[in-house]
Amino acid sequence: MRALSRPVWTSALIAAALWLAAGLVNGLIAGSVERVVVALGRIVRLLVVSPTNALFWTWPMPWSLICLSLAALTVAAAVAVLAPVLGGSRTAPRWAGVWLAVVAAGVVVGLAMDVISTLSTMSVVGWRGATTATLDRAVVGAYWGFSLGWIPALVAARTGRAERADAGAPASTRLSWRGVTVVVLVTVAFVAAGAVGYGAYQQAIVDAQEVLEPRPSELGARPDPAAEGTPPPIVAPSAVPRDPSWCTPEQAMPLLGEADAATGHRVQSIRMMNFSDVPCIVEGYPDVAFADQNGHDLGVVVERGSSFMAQDPGAQPVEIPAGGQAIAYIAWDAQSTQGALVALTLYAAQVAGDERGSWPVVFDITQGSTVEITAWQLDTVGPQQPDTGLGG
Repeated sequence: MRALSRPVWTSALIAAALWLAAGLVNGLIAGSVERVVVALGRIVRLLVVSPTNALFWTWPMPWSLICLSLAALTVAAAVAVLAPVLGGSRTAPRWAGVWLAVVAAGVVVGLAMDVISTLSTMSVVGWRGATTATLDRAVVGAYWGFSLGWIPALVAARTGRAERADAGAPASTRLSWRGVTVVVLVTVAFVAAGAVGYGAYQQAIVDAQEVLEPRPSELGARPDPAAEGTPPPIVAPSAVPRDPSWCTPEQAMPLLGEADAATGHRVQSIRMMNFSDVPCIVEGYPDVAFADQNGHDLGVVVERGSSFMAQDPGAQPVEIPAGGQAIAYIAWDAQSTQGALVALTLYAAQVAGDERGSWPVVFDITQGSTVEITAWQLDTVGPQQPDTGLGG
């Protein structure tokens, strides 16, 4: 494998830096809750596109650093191997060839991220998660290379002209199989680190929730086997007939999302993931209910609308693409739980009239509390797989 010329390695390093910078910019925009910033962010994200969003940046150390470094190294390695071939010279590659090499590098890393995303989903829902495999991030990676690849290409072209030999035949531009091997090895290491790092990310979420929320043994009154009451119904009555275009249980299912908290305020997301290979529609508001420490229906008032922690977009048809997700938020104000009946199980369904799923939770929602719930909306800034942190 020939030593890399200055134009080639310079373009490779610049491409890697642009990959990290685009991900950071998109992650900062995705984490903003200000409407003005979000509106401007949509414009910026069209110009500075990235398939990472907040992915890896929010993961715990050292996995955040490892995955970001390996992703950038994969970009650099792919550009370094492909730029001389597509650019037609090892000393002064043409700018168009380098630009195309950056596009190809974006596809390689985006494809690796698609593999990580699928493996993460499978770790949550089993082999059925393999049906959610897509090439979404590979496509976005290609767009990233197209929108920003001209920058390292221009630098390579200008640097190359300064170093062009006065005479002599150009060095061979045949594909270096040693270089290809390096790209493959780095990409495999990136996928492996991403799959393992996802587990650390999941554990970090659990640890954070334990800090924000007391354990069941510390929350509310002690369970009373003699207490009277009935569990929440498995199916809530509904006067609205099901629309044939809505997602069916065979196509999509609700999943427990992430929790967050501010001083005196709480929010819990619910995700509806489309496991099928065709789009389907959700519309309106999720159906939710809560059970207390005795397993009985907790008398909670559920209101539809915005809250301190979440904005309600209003009921409207939302098309979930194959492998995509919709999201809704449950928000409430923290309550005193001393000696109280509290929510230790969350029940939820896509809409009233569907069979509810349930999850053990630890919420400081007490009997008689009011919670606000938002309508379903397409999840465009969060993780694209259930509770994996893989943002799209």
